[in-house]
Amino acid sequence: MPREEVEKPGVLGSRAAAVKSGVSIPVIAIGSLSPEVGEWMLRRGMADAIAMGRQLLADPDLPRKVTEGRIEDVRRCMRGLECRTGIDEFTKDSHKRCRVNPALGREREYTIRPAAQKKKVIVVGGGPAGMEAARTAAARGHDVVLFEKAARLGGSLPLAALVKGTQIENLPALIAYYETQLHKLVVRLELKQEFTPQLARALKPDVVVVATGGVRVTPAIPGIDMHHVLSGDVLARKAAPWLGVFGPNLLAWLTRWWMPVGIRVVIIGGQLHGCELAEFFVKRGRQVTVVEASDKFGGGMSVVLSSRLLSWLAEKGAVLLAGAECKEITGDGVVVRTRDGTTQTIVANSVIIALPPGPNPQLSAALQGIVPELYAIGDCSDSRLIIQAIADGSRVGHQI
Repeated sequence: MPREEVEKPGVLGSRAAAVKSGVSIPVIAIGSLSPEVGEWMLRRGMADAIAMGRQLLADPDLPRKVTEGRIEDVRRCMRGLECRTGIDEFTKDSHKRCRVNPALGREREYTIRPAAQKKKVIVVGGGPAGMEAARTAAARGHDVVLFEKAARLGGSLPLAALVKGTQIENLPALIAYYETQLHKLVVRLELKQEFTPQLARALKPDVVVVATGGVRVTPAIPGIDMHHVLSGDVLARKAAPWLGVFGPNLLAWLTRWWMPVGIRVVIIGGQLHGCELAEFFVKRGRQVTVVEASDKFGGGMSVVLSSRLLSWLAEKGAVLLAGAECKEITGDGVVVRTRDGTTQTIVANSVIIALPPGPNPQLSAALQGIVPELYAIGDCSDSRLIIQAIADGSRVGHQI
């Protein structure tokens, strides 16, 4: 069952109202309630009080911000459920973690304190790592400029919002939060501007934080350059102008009517990116096969989400091939060797490469020796999920 069918924000509101109509004791409503939805329910007498759990992990200051009328400053829970995993598989930290609040469990360490020395800081890249680094550094009093070669902030988040949908993981709300904070902190934004070593020499910053994202991995498979093979970069380029015009919600609705993708789709890569793409295509009537070289699907997702999604994909008829090696891409489909050594051809009109990005060290290497203080964070350093990217940005923002 897709997440939106069981975790829709406010989905339990009608239940609370039904209980309240039949009892004389106070009723407290729960269920992913934002301040706006909670207020709406209280004004309509659907409950006597509302309770928040994960939202207060994401922003413990929410009650104060709402009381002060600063609703735009609330850092919204993205509902990725990383806080339910118990242990972070990348850092092996056993304390509870939050995707958007890296200070959770480390409040003393991550308290915003004025910098001992104000510095001229340049952040390169407007994805989650770069936006958080710029926000934290500016909040500590540094003079911050953020360079982003695209026309808007967010990095790969708008494309992720298109694939994931926004009903549960509202990634556009995360971008809006950062845009608001960067504006209030007077961070100068240089959009549609690529940062180069020449600019570094001219501007003479004290610190450069490189958060340019990773590079897509192109596997060495014969036929990988055929016209019906789409990489993550190609998908991003095709979607970018339409995302700018329509936004992820309207564009997601339009893709239910037309996409430049055939009916039979083979996705190479069965980790988080591949499984979420599979869900996206299945919902749009495609016959999907996911080919994964390892024995595990859904790597990078919380156990709760991956188990639910994998069960749903199987229920909808998607084929998940684990331990399968892609030997060749032909005009008819993908030739794979399965774990038992047999070879088969999976018929496909479209082949999607959905492997995690690799590190992108070029700019960091080119800036060595040019700036006194240099950091590389997010995907450009190593493959990161949103939770690690934001944690990277916060860590460096406090370190400068």
